[in-house]
Amino acid sequence: MSSNDSVIKIGAGEATLSQELLDSCIHCGLCLPACPTYLATGREMESPRGRIYLLAKWQEQGGELAPRAAEHLESCLGCLGCQTACPSGVNYEAILDGARPHLAARRNGLLRMVLRFSFTEILPHYGRLKVFGSMLRTVQLLKFDSLAAKFSTSKLAFLRKLADFQMFTPVVPNHIPLPKKSWRAGTKSGAAKLFSGCVMDVFYNHVNHAALRLLVRQGNIVEVPEQTCCGALAYHAGEDDIARVLARRNIALFESAVDNDKIVVTSAGCGAMLKHYPVLLANEPQWADRASKFATRVQDLSQTLAAGNFPADTMSCASAAGPESQTKAHIVYHAACHLAHAQGVRAEPQALLSALAAGIGAHLYDLPEAEHCCGSAGIYNLLNTSLSLKVLDRKMKFIEESGADLVVTCNPGCMLQLEAGVKARGLNVKVKHLAEALDDACQ
Repeated sequence: MSSNDSVIKIGAGEATLSQELLDSCIHCGLCLPACPTYLATGREMESPRGRIYLLAKWQEQGGELAPRAAEHLESCLGCLGCQTACPSGVNYEAILDGARPHLAARRNGLLRMVLRFSFTEILPHYGRLKVFGSMLRTVQLLKFDSLAAKFSTSKLAFLRKLADFQMFTPVVPNHIPLPKKSWRAGTKSGAAKLFSGCVMDVFYNHVNHAALRLLVRQGNIVEVPEQTCCGALAYHAGEDDIARVLARRNIALFESAVDNDKIVVTSAGCGAMLKHYPVLLANEPQWADRASKFATRVQDLSQTLAAGNFPADTMSCASAAGPESQTKAHIVYHAACHLAHAQGVRAEPQALLSALAAGIGAHLYDLPEAEHCCGSAGIYNLLNTSLSLKVLDRKMKFIEESGADLVVTCNPGCMLQLEAGVKARGLNVKVKHLAEALDDACQ
């Protein structure tokens, strides 16, 4: 297959899809158990092969995509669980990415305007985003956010969306700026650039600080260079033009340094997007090679830590804390889709968690369907709240049945979603980022 065949182009009023990509699906159905929306609804058109069938029919018939078909396509989480399960190697990601711009063009005009404004004027500008975070924190401190929950049954769609926003918003921490450069005395094992992320650094600023401490403890000299939003939310919303602008900006910012340090990411969604830049910019000759070189430097935090001496360091930290600190916690790991499926990073988080459990005397259990999406999927939970909650309900059922009191994951969207599930069910369960759980063991 040529590189051009792997890209689907969508016209303004008709489909122009790669027939080779669509024909690669043999409709065997082995993807069905891996599709959270199919499991939640039981509808064939809410499955990967069902959606591919709809796109193939659209390709065959031409014209505008039927509204009902568009709804089925928009209901896809984009978790890529089906791509992992597919025995035929169907590149579902390319199919979905090609369809998204057309779906975006069909979106309600006001909603699309709000989204594009957020993607261009708020998320990429960290100063504005931090102001927004401070305002939200003030609203929460004054308990005004609880009023939004009362709008869930309102007849006005805008007020219902406010209730959804409140449901999926964690307690915003006091923002502490990350130091531009950090290190400790002694032997240096390497150097790293920390990609702090936009949503990650506002909603989970403490996780970035934990990650920085872990990297420094491992002997790295860590810098937090100038950067901007990775573009994942814009890209998954079908706003390709915005994502490409942000990709070029990040590449230029990180390659301005004279070194070639690894770029360490704490958000699985950001990491997947940064590694996807070569595909995003494949048709831009002046950027394609630069994007490829950039992507080779990107690592998830778990990859960086597992490649060093941190597992042994974790156990020594926990041991030094004394037997009284051993919590006998019951831990389960929820694998973020954009870490497990999009990046193929599985062994490293498990190795780190196994070392952590051994160090603090905790019990690490296998969570059923650990690699199934929790229903967050970027802003999916805001745009498709009802189905998002159905997907979450299945995930929370397994968490509750596991008896876990600590759920560990590697993505802010997953943390938002799981925290909402814990709150809705009234569970005594903590949700932590891997960096937070590891850092806690060495405090």
